[in-house]
Amino acid sequence: MIPARIKNSFARGARTYARHAALQKEVSHRLIAEFARMPHPPRRILDIGCGTGFTSLDAVNRWPAARVCAIDIALPMARESRKAGIASVAVADAARLPFRDGAFDAVVSSLAFQWAAAVPGFFGGVARVLCPGGRIFFATLTEGTLSELRAAYAAACRECTGQAASFLPLTDPAWLEQLMTREGFRHIRWERETAVRRYPGVDALFAALKGTGAAAAGRPDNLPRRDILAKTRRYYPASGEGITATWEIAYFEAERE
Repeated sequence: MIPARIKNSFARGARTYARHAALQKEVSHRLIAEFARMPHPPRRILDIGCGTGFTSLDAVNRWPAARVCAIDIALPMARESRKAGIASVAVADAARLPFRDGAFDAVVSSLAFQWAAAVPGFFGGVARVLCPGGRIFFATLTEGTLSELRAAYAAACRECTGQAASFLPLTDPAWLEQLMTREGFRHIRWERETAVRRYPGVDALFAALKGTGAAAAGRPDNLPRRDILAKTRRYYPASGEGITATWEIAYFEAERE
């Protein structure tokens, strides 16, 4: 199962997600426009980790004749997708897909698999709901994401507590490719992209992470304290007016055997 803190983080960010999700929307558009290539238009598409629904809407715009089913682990996110116009939305854990074998001929997912890929058998579950020859297209955060924030917080944590910060691990694309191969995917193709975004300050970055539910990527297991956060702001590298944050994103496409 996906950790409860991930579910809770996205539930809290549902209402403010669209306001802070410029990067997420860009990634979704690129995923569907550039990576989602199929020899024939799909008829049944599953959007895993739909958020507020813009990846589902991108899929509908590209394949208007297809039926799109969207799922999210957080009920408030699923509600936002329904408000956006996605007719078939369900609350479900991506690591326990509640669909019959071969129910879909395409699976899409934008910036959600980083929360589930390490769950044993996750890609096997995705392969199960794909029909033979079905295709998967996803974008995921990888190692190096929020490296500036993690380094600043780690330094602050060591100084204030004498202990290391324990962050949620992010995956390596080559490792994901190995997992997918073992679970029955072939013709795997992936590309890695670095996106750097500027923020007025550390608090603005915190607000953006909280607003999209992505705070879990930069928050360690040991809960933040005021003194740690204050030193994090001090240690975070400034660049001119404001700060920058790095996002490492991998785009994948593959076919079920």
